[in-house]
Amino acid sequence: MSTKYFIQEENHQVRCTLCPHNCRISEGERGICRVRKNEGGTLVAENYGLVSSLALDPIEKKPLYHFFPGSRILSAGTVGCNLRCKFCQNFEISQSGVDEHSGLRQFTPEEMVALALKEHNNIGIAYTYNEPLIWFEYVMDTARLAKESGLKNVMVTNGFASPEPLDELLPLID
Repeated sequence: MSTKYFIQEENHQVRCTLCPHNCRISEGERGICRVRKNEGGTLVAENYGLVSSLALDPIEKKPLYHFFPGSRILSAGTVGCNLRCKFCQNFEISQSGVDEHSGLRQFTPEEMVALALKEHNNIGIAYTYNEPLIWFEYVMDTARLAKESGLKNVMVTNGFASPEPLDELLPLID
């Protein structure tokens, strides 16, 4: 899937502007996050709709305090991250790309929202496990549908994002 936040540069290079790294990416290469790739001078999100982890969790596990206590939330994550924290508890997914992680499952935004709606006592979707901001296009599409369906959207994030995409996403996040 083509991405929104990039600039085409000389010699088929692109500059990703999703996070402050502003990765300059040559043809066929990926940025620091390992999931945004230059294909023919266009930046694509290789992880769009690819889910590495999915679970129905207590909301307190996110960790959120006094945000619908006692409820549950569908937690979903993909692969990749824009940081390299040595202490990361989910390094197997956050420090890998789509080619390095077996078992990725495809979910359209509609399928993810439908799954969240059918779970009893579920208030919404948490984008978590790895850095959800690098899953930007999928989170945007899914969060928009979730909000329209009356679900809550939660992100467990490092917050390392450029202002413009963050400003676009935050109105959908609860």
